[in-house]
Parts: sequence; C-alpha cells; structure tokens
Amino acid sequence: MGSSSNNGSSNGRGSGGGTTVVAIPATSRKIVQSLKEIVNCPEHEIYAMLKECNMDPNDAVHRLLSQ
Repeated sequence: MGSSSNNGSSNGRGSGGGTTVVAIPATSRKIVQSLKEIVNCPEHEIYAMLKECNMDPNDAVHRLLSQ
C-alpha cells in the first residue's frame, strides 16, 4: 500500500511534536559531549544552543544553565 521502509533510521522525524533531530557534525561532537557533562542536557539541545551562540561554548553553557 505505498509504504516505504525506514529500517529504523527515521532521524527523529515523525516522532511527535514536530521536532527534527539534526545530525551533529563530527567537528562539533567533542564540544557537545564535553558540554553535556556540564549542563546535563540532550545533545541536540546543546548543539542548537551552540549554533545560536555562534559556536561559543562559554555563552552556550551560560544560557543552558540559566534556562
């Protein structure tokens, strides 16, 4: 019936709420993992905040902690 197989790799699309999980580039993954130990937030939120802060980890941590 016109269904396509995802093989379990939907990248978060269709998981409700309209949120889309963005793949974190390898160059940013180490920074995100380091910040995750500090702020205890999901990686996608940390990466989104880093992008908002022009990839400034200090500013991103400050904003995440003050939420």
